[in-house]
Amino acid sequence: MKIKAEDLVEDVVQKYPATVRVFMDHDFPCLVCGEPVWGTVAENAERNGITGDKFKELMIALNKTVSG
Repeated sequence: MKIKAEDLVEDVVQKYPATVRVFMDHDFPCLVCGEPVWGTVAENAERNGITGDKFKELMIALNKTVSG
């Protein structure tokens, strides 16, 4: 896996811009409207109620997007 739960969202989006769509598709707050997102992928997921299988799906989708 290239993207890990402990990676900062800001770093992931900066390194892999295509992940913005994945985050948004999984109910993350708007990443492109200028609101900063602080913290790790896991922290933000939990803050937005993305836990358990939903979190696993998010991580799989993020890594699928960057592995292409």
